[in-house]
Amino acid sequence: MSILKTYSLDWEVNDPIFDFNLLGFKTCINKDYDFVFYLNKNCKFNFKRVNDQQIIEDGITYIFSIYRFFHEKTKQKLELISNFSFPQTIHENDSFFDQIEKVKILIPEYKYYNYFLKSDVILDEEFYINLGNLKNIYKFSEINIDKIKIKNLENLILPT
Repeated sequence: MSILKTYSLDWEVNDPIFDFNLLGFKTCINKDYDFVFYLNKNCKFNFKRVNDQQIIEDGITYIFSIYRFFHEKTKQKLELISNFSFPQTIHENDSFFDQIEKVKILIPEYKYYNYFLKSDVILDEEFYINLGNLKNIYKFSEINIDKIKIKNLENLILPT
């Protein structure tokens, strides 16, 4: 019988692991792959799907999609993260008919946003001007990560 060891990490808000910029998007495009296609086409990115972020809560595994773009010339890394998990079907009372779908919000403090763009560099003004011209993005805004609880900030530490 193997024993699974569990480790707990204590983070500080000013920890270097949280040294990134975060941009929130509110859009009418609900499917992550459609939104990535839209950004790739209109912002000249080349986001690719990478390993999902998995968060286990109350025995339920919630899965959040992640897309990554790495610009070889500038060494700039961008990650697009869904703020809503894929729906998980839960069977209650061991009955096929008593089932519900649960969705988890990655960053509840900013539940208004569908997606987040995580960046290790400051994005240029031309990028923001281009975003402002896109019709399917209703709102975008820089996120103050100091207003996010540490527990939720941990959700943004993504698998490599």
